[in-house]
Amino acid sequence: MKKILISCLLTAVVMTVSFVLGAGYFIGNYLVSFGLERGTFGGHTEPPRAFALLMPPESRKYDRPDYLSEPWELQSEDGLHLTATHFSPEESSNKWVIVAHGYGCNQTNSYYIAENYLMMGYHVLTPDLRASGESQGQFLTMGYRESADVTAWAGLIAMRYPEAHIVLHGVSMGAATVMLASDDENLPAQVVACVEDSGYTSAFDLLAHQMKDSFGLPPFPAMNLLDWRCREVAGFSLNQAVPVQAVKNSKVPMLFIHGLKDTLVPPAMAQELYDAAVAPRKEILFIEEAVHGAASQTGQEQYFKTIRDFVKPYMTKG
Repeated sequence: MKKILISCLLTAVVMTVSFVLGAGYFIGNYLVSFGLERGTFGGHTEPPRAFALLMPPESRKYDRPDYLSEPWELQSEDGLHLTATHFSPEESSNKWVIVAHGYGCNQTNSYYIAENYLMMGYHVLTPDLRASGESQGQFLTMGYRESADVTAWAGLIAMRYPEAHIVLHGVSMGAATVMLASDDENLPAQVVACVEDSGYTSAFDLLAHQMKDSFGLPPFPAMNLLDWRCREVAGFSLNQAVPVQAVKNSKVPMLFIHGLKDTLVPPAMAQELYDAAVAPRKEILFIEEAVHGAASQTGQEQYFKTIRDFVKPYMTKG
């Protein structure tokens, strides 16, 4: 009788595990496609469905800076064709900034920040990150592989303009990207500072927070199943996009900016990033009324004055 009971219990356990894994397989695949794969909603260059449903094409209109510009191209380490635009300031300068856009966006989302840097006399490079805009790629990687691409863009600037002094500036996923790049051993010496706006501590922690806060779901085991499928389908782990580890080894001064009304990435993450950072120099700025990714508009004057003052010691007159 005891053997029959044990056998029944083992069978029940195996069936339960098989059901959970099976459900996790299909749900995880759906979530990866929904949140990270481009072109699943609309045309092949459209962002992931999760972003496209929130921001339809008609709401994604941004004014292009009225400055001299030229297209740039680059091949990523894994063979993707990447695109960017180089905007030139009105006067000669060796000040440069690479502006990395956020999740589901493309380089047009960087135009507002680009315009402000151009007015400060910077050359501006606005890349389409991989799997975004006109750049190739199927899956976003939440800053993991994007960071190597930004390092490569910085290397291209350094090769063409050896006297350049380069700032890396990113918003949201772009912020995670530049923080990860700040720890890249291939980062050229011409990169002198990093500005992160609305960045998260890690992709895993961000999604776990949203799962609990927005949907009332426990992170375990849902996040573990999601990461399993992410590794298998998109080829990376959410635990590889961990800016809070990268800033512990940052090679450049770092400015952290966050809106106190941000409900997507909690401001506490900015404080955690700042506290963890071991950079040559660091500062943190909170913009009181700013929601996610909008600090540059809500607190425009304070935002760009803080940046200007922070990077000034590392710039030379062009």
